[in-house]
Amino acid sequence: MYQSLEALTDPLIRIRLEAMYRELLDNDTTYNMLLQESVQYFHQLRNALPEEHQDAAFQYEDTQLSLHAITERSIYLQGFKDALYLFNELRSSSPA
Repeated sequence: MYQSLEALTDPLIRIRLEAMYRELLDNDTTYNMLLQESVQYFHQLRNALPEEHQDAAFQYEDTQLSLHAITERSIYLQGFKDALYLFNELRSSSPA
């Protein structure tokens, strides 16, 4: 069941996460500030490296973004599974 759940929810998760990030960008000044600082510091670090090491910094950033995408999808899906489990537990423990 969970394998098919993952296949069905994957597009929904992607759409929802994109909407959440847009909402953060539009409404959360702290998120925006930290995002801008992060980008600025990364560029400073990468530009401070000799040219032969800048590709490694780019690869590091790309790998971190990929890891983050996998993590956020897994967290979202686990929350969904936990909600289904809780729903089933509450339904089965309710008096008929």
